[in-house]
Amino acid sequence: MVIHMHETRKKYTVLLLSAPIGSGHRLAAEALEQAFADRPEVKVIHGNIFDFFPQFLGKAFLGTYLWILKCCPWLYKLAYSWGNKQGGSLWLRELLNRLLARLGGNYLRSVQPDAVIATHATPAGIIGYYKKQHPKLWLGAVVTDFTIHRWWVCDGVDTYFIADELLRDKLDTDADIQATGIPVRQQFMIKHDKQKCREFFGWDENERVCLLMGGGEGLLPMAEIITALQRAALKNLRVVAVTGHNEALAAQLQAKYGATAEIYGFREDVPQLMAGADMIITKAGGLTSAEVLASGLDLLIYKPLPGQEEGNAAFLQQYCGALVARSTDELVQHIKNSTVSPREAAACSEHAHPLAAQQIVDYVMQRLQK
Repeated sequence: MVIHMHETRKKYTVLLLSAPIGSGHRLAAEALEQAFADRPEVKVIHGNIFDFFPQFLGKAFLGTYLWILKCCPWLYKLAYSWGNKQGGSLWLRELLNRLLARLGGNYLRSVQPDAVIATHATPAGIIGYYKKQHPKLWLGAVVTDFTIHRWWVCDGVDTYFIADELLRDKLDTDADIQATGIPVRQQFMIKHDKQKCREFFGWDENERVCLLMGGGEGLLPMAEIITALQRAALKNLRVVAVTGHNEALAAQLQAKYGATAEIYGFREDVPQLMAGADMIITKAGGLTSAEVLASGLDLLIYKPLPGQEEGNAAFLQQYCGALVARSTDELVQHIKNSTVSPREAAACSEHAHPLAAQQIVDYVMQRLQK
């Protein structure tokens, strides 16, 4: 008698857990979700820690956070620096993690994940605490900046995925460390034809196309920048401003500069815009910077915010040929002198990791299947 054995493949549940504080953490999780789509044996749930408590609390917290970044960046710098010291703030972190782990208990028990991938330090700490009662749970932490804050280092993380090999020594942990790069969406893995993209957007081949982008919330003083660039009368410079979800800013810029610059709100074709452009003026957000590196654009960082953006700017300036400007005069001068040597371009591409999401997913699957 012959018995036919059919192997039944285990179905795994992977929870991608982010925090909606800035769009980068969410976009990194979306990139991983795309990469998991080719894995039929995996059920992916994309959650965020704001799911743990009433919606009005999350909105209030996010509104306060954005107000501080816009109006009181010195206060954010103070909190970031205090949190980055050994000891000091760690009691507060542990208190928050315990509270949020308790608030999120029902959510986590309903999901019953086999693995959690956190794209923000707070979810990593929460799940690290939750793991004390669920030791079989696998926890990965994706650091979405080119610098590493002390709050990322917490008990329970099995593997850290960091932006670059040069950051390995900055992570004091016994956990496994994989220098995969920051995960970017699949649209940035495609090599778009520069000339075709320029033709599609109606950009002349003799123009220098300069993108202005300030992340999903449009946190960049675009009016100030456009005014300075137009006053400088830089030859053959086309300015294209993308305000993301900040519709009010898009309307203001359209009313004032619509006749002399291209103004857009949220766009799905950012990879094509980056492929066709020559340079970008932006914040020093980790995810945006990773997308720029994958696109091969000249990177100009304007007034990096205190905290992780200053750390990102320092890394990108030192290793990736980025230019950092802290005034419009300095910015204009950078654009006038902007020429990237083949050596600088090669150094930039060395730190670009467009396949990071796929590499992270491959690694996670190996761990789950063990």
